[in-house]
Amino acid sequence: MPRPRLYKYFSDRKWAEEFFDGKLLFRSLAYFRDYEDNHVRSDDKEGTSVYRPNGGLIINNLTQGTTFTLPYHAFESSAKQDEIFVYCLSRSLSEMLRQRFDAAVCVEVLDVAAFCTRITAALPPAATFPGQSGKTKIGWRVDYYNEAEAANPRWALPDMIATAKSKGYAWQEEFRLVFSLTKAFAFENVTPRLVHVNSKDAAKPDEHHKRLVCAQGLRDICRLVEFNARMIHGGIQDFPHADGPPKRAAV
Repeated sequence: MPRPRLYKYFSDRKWAEEFFDGKLLFRSLAYFRDYEDNHVRSDDKEGTSVYRPNGGLIINNLTQGTTFTLPYHAFESSAKQDEIFVYCLSRSLSEMLRQRFDAAVCVEVLDVAAFCTRITAALPPAATFPGQSGKTKIGWRVDYYNEAEAANPRWALPDMIATAKSKGYAWQEEFRLVFSLTKAFAFENVTPRLVHVNSKDAAKPDEHHKRLVCAQGLRDICRLVEFNARMIHGGIQDFPHADGPPKRAAV
């Protein structure tokens, strides 16, 4: 069974060279929440778990013993979007992703475990990561969920919120590195609310934090893929212009 690979798409080769040198620019969830690029990298629900059932939100008033439906409403639970940092990659190499990300080159990560270990080692000792106690880690496959399905237990778990997105983004096949320097992943450290489905919050630029992580060089566990190779219908075949031995992309 082939080892899993990761792929980082870049619009300019100079950013790929920075990656090879171990320099990764993490951004807060809030940055991607407010970023505007027609829902390619942006997601206005980034860092928020959404429960939007078909037919409206059913409300149970325990005090009065009544039940009613709020049409066109959703229950949302948001993590601390300004305190959680992410670096996004994909588990897939494809022409579709190249086009969507407007990429000139791509870096293929050949050893995912070593990659995650090196980035983790470059972070401050106080850094925290998603996962159960004793099993936390920096690297996670993004979980894609249906907003019409109940959000339990995700709504109370900010680490699960930070590693989940609506199914509308499943085409990205995302793998993300996630960390915080606060207690942002603590149980129930969230902001729940009821919202109208057409509501949109104003951008908050003061929450658009970034952190440059300088890790050990990555050239020995990565290779460059340049998109001037022969493309065929149904995917990308072996790349004659990739740095290193030609291999079929693993997904």
